[in-house]
Amino acid sequence: MLIVHGSSDGLPKFNEIIQLCIVKDNPIFIVRGVCAWYREHYGGFELSESPTREVGLIELGDLEDPYPLVEYIVAGLRMVILKRFVLVKGLKVLVLGTGSIPLALNCDSPLERSGQECLTMSNPAVLRVIFGDGSDSRKLHMVSGIPKTVDEVHDLVKASFRLHQEFRLQYMDSDFNEFMNLTSVSEIQNMGTLKVIYTPLEEPYITLYTVEPTASSSPVPNTESSSLASSSSDATLCTSTPHSSPEVHTSGLSWPLVFVVPKFSYEAELELQQKNTEFETKGTHFNPGPKLKGIILDGLAQEMMKYTKYPKDYQCEEVAAALTKAHPCLGQLGCKSGFSGWKQSLKYKMQNYRTKLGRLGHPEIRVNSLKHKREGQGKSAAHIKKPRKAEVNYIPLHPKGETEDSLESERIALLTEVAKRDNEAVIKAKMEKTFSYRRQEVVNQRPRIEDFKNRWPALFEQSEVNAEFLRVTTKPLRSKFLSQFDNFTVKLMQILQNKGGVKGQRIKRFLEMADSCSNIDLRRECVLRSLVVYLNEDPDAFFKEYESTEEAEGDITATVMGIYSIRSQGHQEPDDIGVVIEGVKVMDNISTIINAFIVLFGLIYALDLAYPDSMKYTFEFVQKILMNLDGHKLNVKIQQLKIKLFA
Repeated sequence: MLIVHGSSDGLPKFNEIIQLCIVKDNPIFIVRGVCAWYREHYGGFELSESPTREVGLIELGDLEDPYPLVEYIVAGLRMVILKRFVLVKGLKVLVLGTGSIPLALNCDSPLERSGQECLTMSNPAVLRVIFGDGSDSRKLHMVSGIPKTVDEVHDLVKASFRLHQEFRLQYMDSDFNEFMNLTSVSEIQNMGTLKVIYTPLEEPYITLYTVEPTASSSPVPNTESSSLASSSSDATLCTSTPHSSPEVHTSGLSWPLVFVVPKFSYEAELELQQKNTEFETKGTHFNPGPKLKGIILDGLAQEMMKYTKYPKDYQCEEVAAALTKAHPCLGQLGCKSGFSGWKQSLKYKMQNYRTKLGRLGHPEIRVNSLKHKREGQGKSAAHIKKPRKAEVNYIPLHPKGETEDSLESERIALLTEVAKRDNEAVIKAKMEKTFSYRRQEVVNQRPRIEDFKNRWPALFEQSEVNAEFLRVTTKPLRSKFLSQFDNFTVKLMQILQNKGGVKGQRIKRFLEMADSCSNIDLRRECVLRSLVVYLNEDPDAFFKEYESTEEAEGDITATVMGIYSIRSQGHQEPDDIGVVIEGVKVMDNISTIINAFIVLFGLIYALDLAYPDSMKYTFEFVQKILMNLDGHKLNVKIQQLKIKLFA
């Protein structure tokens, strides 16, 4: 959930609610700020994680608008739309309903949420704003007059034209008839001219992460008057970058809930439109020739490659179904589904495409070539390394202009940066830059955990585990896990209470502890342990408790994967909580058991590890139900639990 509090660069400042507390009957929100940019095309604000990740407290009375907002996903972007008229202090921002453009006002009078205008609107002004060499000029309407300070003018220009890059302003001087730097608002006159001078960027590029589209995404209109340039599918809109260079797709896309058939060549679209019309009037199916069929399969394969190099059976089936839905004339007679032939052809086409990419040296394909396999694995189908847990960026390409040698230099420099204090920003940037190099090392070489930790110590911090999980899956780790877990807790507890037998008695003891806990993290831990028991797994073998460090050290070396806690006699709070992988204490001093479990789940993805056999059902539940990663094929236990959860 999101709330509006304050403003940033002339736009409402959104805050994500982490937790709601009641203090003396007054609700107080614990929030984390998020960055927002207005997207005119979508009529809403695009949200992204704030680089500072600052956490604050906001009282209900301090909110500009107490109406809570819910984000949604469209085209892989986190979006939110204001539902009411919002007035923020200082530089006022009025959003006139859903899907409208924000109008920046410098108005000191109150604005009613019913939509009435400001009470003081004297001396309106209109300015001409020039961008670049003068070929791009636009009008700026100042409905409440010229602002009082240069900073307010700067914010007004930035908000009105949705400028993200830093800039300074110049005005047309009447004495010299030239543009000069704006230092005082007295230089601005009605019908005057301003010029935007962009400040050069320090970073030449940014990295964008996408999030899996949800069912609330905007639909693509499907009308009879649609032109050839538009898709005839009424599926979820899922746009991608218009560029086709490989470096743009280094950050992959999650498989969409609804696959959108791409546009084919003009001739192919024209022929398909004619055959669709014929099918609607006469019911005649169309069997395309080899050339047209090749064009269709090439287009579909290129679109599928944006999401996965190794599509699963259900994904090929979804694409084939989307094709026959977009172009009904391509439906096939003689099979129950009407698209079985297209599904099989897509599988063969994707195999051919992988062969081409392997010859070009694509790392995700090359890793499975015979010459890159280890001794004793000399079969093309043996030990295929491919995404098995819905990884999106399994083995990405190196950043443009980077080589293994240059990235190794960055890794060595990163070892020095880790030793410095308050250096999180530099570490995060270098970890981002070396992501592809690190993934290739993890997947190709399968290093020992102890050796890998010595080479990449920065990865074994909670913040970097969250960041690495986001890079691999394009989904946030901790926030999504906790929000989904809390969302299912009430229903989950009802299901767990109905368990009978010895396991049922054990579950009830955990749930009684959960009911008596005022600490939310302890409550989550009890529910998690109950879930493990419900799935016929042993929590005590995974969550190990010790009374001393010496006792823990002796047992940790024999632990393949697990979470330990050390609690001295007479102490209620644990002295230490940590994560163990391959007998190595990879992380310690974690605040709670539930946080340690989240960290371990993230490390499994970051290190490309398999789930431990003793907890495979619990981790599958977390992956496919809580995190919604590849939830199409479920184990029977998880499927039954899912049916009960959504009943």
